[in-house]
Amino acid sequence: MPILPSHRQGLYYLEHCRVMAKDERVVYARQEGAFTKFFAIPPANTSAILLGSGTSLTQAAARLLASEQVMLAFVGGGGSPLFLASQNEYRPTEYCQTWMRLWQDDGQCLRVAKRFQRNRAEFLIQRWPKLAEPKPDKASLEKLAESYLANIELAGDNETILAQEAKFAKKLYGLWANCTQTKNFTRDPGKRDFKDPFNSYLDHGNYLAYGVAATVLWVLGIPHSLPVIHGTTRRGALVFDVADIIKDTCVMPIAFQHAAAGRSDQEMRQACIAWLDESDAMTFLFQSIKHVTHP
Repeated sequence: MPILPSHRQGLYYLEHCRVMAKDERVVYARQEGAFTKFFAIPPANTSAILLGSGTSLTQAAARLLASEQVMLAFVGGGGSPLFLASQNEYRPTEYCQTWMRLWQDDGQCLRVAKRFQRNRAEFLIQRWPKLAEPKPDKASLEKLAESYLANIELAGDNETILAQEAKFAKKLYGLWANCTQTKNFTRDPGKRDFKDPFNSYLDHGNYLAYGVAATVLWVLGIPHSLPVIHGTTRRGALVFDVADIIKDTCVMPIAFQHAAAGRSDQEMRQACIAWLDESDAMTFLFQSIKHVTHP
């Protein structure tokens, strides 16, 4: 069974339009000069609609979408972060039920945790050719990824994976700091110091990645409170597990490049959103979860 009813039209992301009912059909209207253009949304072939910047929704449209069991979410620009989402319980049940079973099995949790780390390294190496300069040379990245995955395969518990993950991230920071000629960089999450754009941009970009991960899990109906790596008592911990798959590739490069070039926070955000889209990060996350729930 595919993740979405239709790979082409299962998930809509809309910006700067009004979603409304017209002749008992759901449409979105967009102003183009002196004209208003209407585009039909086929509810029977739609799983979820993400409403981004500059969108509105009428009650009549919401009623029609609810009758067709279409999920709705209000999100930020580029599909992230997830602000408010409907809780339609007619979402696919297979992913939630499979996840619940594996989450209760320590061995299965460890298997999924390792698979996520392989996905993380795979995504980084695959997308490396599309990364803008300056960037670390591919041989250095491949060597680091190979060493990391070798250590991950030997891990016997999630605490060891977390420790190896921290070492991997620290070495990646070092590669990016070196290629952007950034001196004395130390990662300090949550610092909130605008005089330190490197840490500030990393934090900002990470929240975009968390939004993408939250959206993927929401569409599949998997609760955010069933993590396989981060602490089980941490709110939304599974979001962090999933977001880590794309953060190294989609956030770290943009944050370092823009901070080193002296670009603004808004420029960094727009570049990060564009790169998340260009790299097909959301699609990759859907595939990653599908592979661990249906190996």
